[in-house]
Amino acid sequence: MKNMKTKSILLITACAAAFWWLGGDARAAAAQNQGEAAVAHVDLFAPILLELAFIVILAVIGRMVAIRFKQPPVLGELIAGVVVSNIGYHLFDSKFFSLVMHLTDVQRVFEKVWATGKSAREVIQSMPGDIGERMVGMLTSGGAAELIILGIALWIFSNLGVILLLFIVGYEMRIGDFIKVGPRATLVAFVGVVTPFVLGFAGSALLLPQYTHAVHIFMGGILCATSVGITARVFKDLDRLSTPEATMILGAAVIDDVLGLIVLAVVGGIAQAGHIEFFEIGKITLYSILFLGLAMLIGEKWLGWAIKHLNRLAGRDLKLLLPLSLAFVLAWTANLIGLAPIVGAFTAGLIISEDLFQRHPEKRAAIDWLAPVEAIFAPIFFVLMGMQVDLAAFGQPAVVGLGLAFIVAAVAGKLVCGVVGGPGVDPMTIGIGMIPRGEVGLIFASIGKSMGVLSAEVFSAVVIVVVVSTLITPVGLKWAIARAEKKTGLMQ
Repeated sequence: MKNMKTKSILLITACAAAFWWLGGDARAAAAQNQGEAAVAHVDLFAPILLELAFIVILAVIGRMVAIRFKQPPVLGELIAGVVVSNIGYHLFDSKFFSLVMHLTDVQRVFEKVWATGKSAREVIQSMPGDIGERMVGMLTSGGAAELIILGIALWIFSNLGVILLLFIVGYEMRIGDFIKVGPRATLVAFVGVVTPFVLGFAGSALLLPQYTHAVHIFMGGILCATSVGITARVFKDLDRLSTPEATMILGAAVIDDVLGLIVLAVVGGIAQAGHIEFFEIGKITLYSILFLGLAMLIGEKWLGWAIKHLNRLAGRDLKLLLPLSLAFVLAWTANLIGLAPIVGAFTAGLIISEDLFQRHPEKRAAIDWLAPVEAIFAPIFFVLMGMQVDLAAFGQPAVVGLGLAFIVAAVAGKLVCGVVGGPGVDPMTIGIGMIPRGEVGLIFASIGKSMGVLSAEVFSAVVIVVVVSTLITPVGLKWAIARAEKKTGLMQ
């Protein structure tokens, strides 16, 4: 049986490698060597389909390996992305993997290209930090347009995946349980923001005395972030979404996002203007309270009315189309007021319940319609997160030392928040579940880098923090959940 599994993994790996070669640089090389006329007859959507197949197969490989070693599947997806991307980037000088590795930088480049009318080369050379001639060649050579389209498609699929994941996580929770842990979740979120901020500021001031206070404040702000997507996925994979720990972590994560935005407004104002923007803080707080409050108070009533009147028009597809539409609208609304779109998607899931569809002719539960869609796109998000990790950052001793110091502050700062979770929950599970920084930490760091506050060295140290906190969470969380359940069983 083990030999059969090994052969299956090798076969799928070979297929993935073939897909990468056929769909990645081979097409770009053809465009460069033969000119635009050679690819004029080719549908630009076709390479996107091949790219999607490649990412999905890569996710399957990662999941198979993780399951074989009795680890959460999401860890396999992350590591599969890290390994393949770094091989393609460093060993084969792949333009496709260069694009993926620097996807955030590419987005910033084209925002400035469209805003200023300058060439990509001019914008890259004027940006702070060392982006390098490699990116200039990637964005200005033949086949660049197709590569960029592939990158945009991957970014869209990835974001769709995490929105669907958090929507289903919200759907599988009860709004009553979520409200019940509200006060304690608020305390967990508050401690989980204040403690890492203090540790990050103090650590930066101690280790980087040559930098200004703006850098120390930004480092504190970066360590405040929490990326709940990974934690939610682990709970979902282990079928533990209904546990008090999962409810409290997800509730704290929503509040953490609001507090994180306030922290970003504070540190951004200090870094740019030299003072705190109280108006921005008040606006973010007010909008967040109004959004979450109105969604939970009137959302369910509106849904009941909509289902009653749309039953005859939409037929059995209503259980798929209406929840998805609500998730997308609330995700967009959350982004409009400055919150993460996943907060809106999670809120949409909370206010939808199967009871609302009692009079619907289709007997299958709404989750049975939605789960297959999420199963396709959610792994893309985690593979992409892995693909954006450049292991070269670990080859600089000074950067690694700095990163390890901040990792200690990042982990300790979140573990502390589990202590205030109160009775009935495992503090270790709460603390570990709040550890991952993921894309949220990278967004904070990218803002600091674009403002010229963070140097390339400090930014690389932040990347190490994000990578390590992301990779240790699935393993640590699985261990903490098993430990807590064993302890509970012994007590009973």
